[in-house]
Amino acid sequence: MLTGDDTSWLWATGLIAFAFGIVAGAIVTALLTAGRGRRSEQLQQELDRLQKELDDYREQVAQHFLRTSELVQQMTQSYRDVYEHLASGSEQLCGSGVDTPKLDIPGRAGLPEAPSPENGERLPPADFSDAETDSLQVPDLDEFLGEAPRVPDTGEAAPAARQPPA
Repeated sequence: MLTGDDTSWLWATGLIAFAFGIVAGAIVTALLTAGRGRRSEQLQQELDRLQKELDDYREQVAQHFLRTSELVQQMTQSYRDVYEHLASGSEQLCGSGVDTPKLDIPGRAGLPEAPSPENGERLPPADFSDAETDSLQVPDLDEFLGEAPRVPDTGEAAPAARQPPA
């Protein structure tokens, strides 16, 4: 049997083993958690870097399309200027017998000024709904052709000549 002195050694050994287990568990937990914390921090930094790259890319795309819009407007104005120059030149050089249509587009303005993305503003979504284009009616094909000869459909004999309307 065990005496009082023997049980005290048993309790002391148990308490020492328990304390050692707690310290060893705390060390192992700290080592495992520290590795995960660093990995989490690395992933967060990577996410922040990729988000910044995406924002920069979106800004570049917005700037590209704004500049493209400006260039297309300039090109359209240049074509209009060339056409008007040719039209006025044909009137002056050929006399009054030439019927040159003018490009009269007073109601058409250029594209609206978009807010600058440099201020942190978002561009508004494009609105392509237009009452003018929604109610377009296609006129009869004969109105387009006028007195031009008609090309026969397949299986149809070609008419000799088309008579002008009376």
